[in-house]
Amino acid sequence: MATVTPKLTLTSTDLLSQNLNLSVSTSITASHTSGLARAPITSTAIGTASGQVTLYTADDFAAIAYLYVKNTDSTATNYIYVYTASNNWLKIAGGEFAFLPLIADDTLKAYATTSGSIVEWMVFGTDQ
Repeated sequence: MATVTPKLTLTSTDLLSQNLNLSVSTSITASHTSGLARAPITSTAIGTASGQVTLYTADDFAAIAYLYVKNTDSTATNYIYVYTASNNWLKIAGGEFAFLPLIADDTLKAYATTSGSIVEWMVFGTDQ
């Protein structure tokens, strides 16, 4: 079993009337992973038959699994959308990333506003 430690730190001196300094972390035990992958997305619309990238296939993991996904584009307005069925789930600007627990029953795919945008992702959990 491997241990993954995700951390989130939020800091700001001018967002609130007082300084913001929030840091949280947790420890996740994971024995299976999809491995770190990168792929170009050529689809620029939801539901397009080709050019999308499948990030997670429904029921690949029976227990809780986690998704890391990053839009490697350097242009903030070149978005990657992560969706399930026909509903957008995430909108990730160029250079941004997300880390979240998954609903095991949903397949997640990605399309982009700009053909050729590179998505980076990894899924990990305790079973497969």
